[in-house]
Amino acid sequence: MPNTPFRLAVALALCVGIPAWSQQPCTPHHVDLPKEQTTASASFWPNLTKSPGSLRAELSRLLRNAREQITEVKPPSNACSPICRVAGPTHIQFRVAPVKFLRSYADFDKCDERLRQTSSQPLRFGPHRARSADELAAWLSDVSQGEGQEGAVLYQKCGGKCSPRYFMDVFQDADRFVATLEVVCGHARDKAANSYTVASGYRWACEPGQ
Repeated sequence: MPNTPFRLAVALALCVGIPAWSQQPCTPHHVDLPKEQTTASASFWPNLTKSPGSLRAELSRLLRNAREQITEVKPPSNACSPICRVAGPTHIQFRVAPVKFLRSYADFDKCDERLRQTSSQPLRFGPHRARSADELAAWLSDVSQGEGQEGAVLYQKCGGKCSPRYFMDVFQDADRFVATLEVVCGHARDKAANSYTVASGYRWACEPGQ
């Protein structure tokens, strides 16, 4: 083709003009900063009444604390790779997982397989917009109890004795929270303990640039 040399020359010129860092992915692609961790009760009545120490109340409290300090917190220095830089906005992260799991039960093999599957491909819900920390905590509570369309999907895909672990990403958009939820379906929790570990933190993206 008569124009092939010209096209090749243009392509090479473009490649030379693009900085090397812009062609490489960032590893890691994000950086996290832990903030707070607590243990919360999953008992029905304390959560219904939003009593202090309940899962619903503690999630609301941690979210409010994280939001109040979001303008002050800074990512760790040199957190991204040398060819990448930290990019905003700052996201708030939550991890909610049972404190104790059963070691032997009828659905062990089934839950073990679901754990392998959903660890690499988590169940995803949202984005969900909420006007307050309490409203966001109520959404997670509803999903975890099988309420609404998303709750029904969760119970269908994480059924039997298998127990979910929740990972929630939250950012502020004007006067609303916007949350997405990832769920790993794993081994059965020990309901005798009936408690969850709730941890909060901050996350920033790493993107090519210096």
